[in-house]
Amino acid sequence: MKPVSVVEKDESLLITALQSGDKRAFRVLYEQLHPAVYRFIYALLKDQSHSEEILQETFIKLWANRHKLDSQQPLYPYLYLIARRLAIDAFRKVITENKLKEHLQYVVNDVSNHTEEQLLLHDLRQCIDAGMKQLPHQQRLVFQLNRLEGLSYDEIAKNLKISRNTVRNHLVSALKTMKIFISKNDITIFFLFFFLLH
Repeated sequence: MKPVSVVEKDESLLITALQSGDKRAFRVLYEQLHPAVYRFIYALLKDQSHSEEILQETFIKLWANRHKLDSQQPLYPYLYLIARRLAIDAFRKVITENKLKEHLQYVVNDVSNHTEEQLLLHDLRQCIDAGMKQLPHQQRLVFQLNRLEGLSYDEIAKNLKISRNTVRNHLVSALKTMKIFISKNDITIFFLFFFLLH
């Protein structure tokens, strides 16, 4: 075989030398072809760092698959095919990673929001329980049956054997007392309480 320095301009001879594991042939082919391959990759990815990585991977694959080359075929279409596949894979990976990041961020936010809601509801329930202890027995009973158990005025009146108007009066008084009590403890919980119970 001729020395590489004699055959630098003959790609077919360089490919034949490369097939036999000639590292000098590989370096010559790299120097000749890598600028065009890099421009091709960069046109796809628009990112210098990723493009350089793909360029390196392209020529690593060329070296690893050198025995599969056909010395009678030009090398650049083969390199472009490798580079294109690697660039597409990299592009898909970036998209997948971004989607994964977005999904994880959504999950984290969702869990965080859920935790905050649970804490607020827990605090509200504690305030309601404490506030209910301030109510007279009948007001407390009416409040619990209506606001916590969902019974209607008529159902409460029937269960407690009192008039519907008395139920309403007890509930109005209970709500007034509860709002004052809770507003003194936490303004945030007061607003939550207002929307839930008013």
